[in-house]
Amino acid sequence: MSAKLLKQIFKKVYGKPSWNTHRVYGSIIVFEFGKPKLEVLKKVFYPNKKSFRKYPRRMVIVRGEWSLTIYCCDWEFRQGNQKICSSKSRIEKIGQGCSILDGQILTKTTVDPKTLRTDFYFDLGGHLQAVPWKNESKPYEIWWLRCSDHYFYSLRSDGKYSYNLSTPPDEKKWIQFQF
Repeated sequence: MSAKLLKQIFKKVYGKPSWNTHRVYGSIIVFEFGKPKLEVLKKVFYPNKKSFRKYPRRMVIVRGEWSLTIYCCDWEFRQGNQKICSSKSRIEKIGQGCSILDGQILTKTTVDPKTLRTDFYFDLGGHLQAVPWKNESKPYEIWWLRCSDHYFYSLRSDGKYSYNLSTPPDEKKWIQFQF
């Protein structure tokens, strides 16, 4: 059912331009899709002895209906036939790649049954390829899609996927990906 679910879920994202495409930390990159939604977190962060802030702060985040996060994997971004950047590139180069992908429309997503390589294709020639890390002692999430219904669709390096409401990774139900 998982390959069918992959098509059903990503079908809702296809045809929508990516926006606010950016590097979060290290080589983790995030794409937003769909209508922007303002999220105001209830928690207020108060200054303490360890913080550099002098005043209380509330987090406000603009998110899309869907957010795609490329996480613990090796990835490479190509525009046409030209390699732009990879997970091993310098921060500036990753930023350049994100700016090229920003505004491109996701048109197709495929997962290779043997390697779990995931290919994300975009309308202006962008192609992002994500491959699981090798020789890891525990499985990691290669990517996840936060859906408009607050469910997360994730693929892990051991070939298992999850489709759950936001929960800690240890509490997620993982199912073998079926092709």
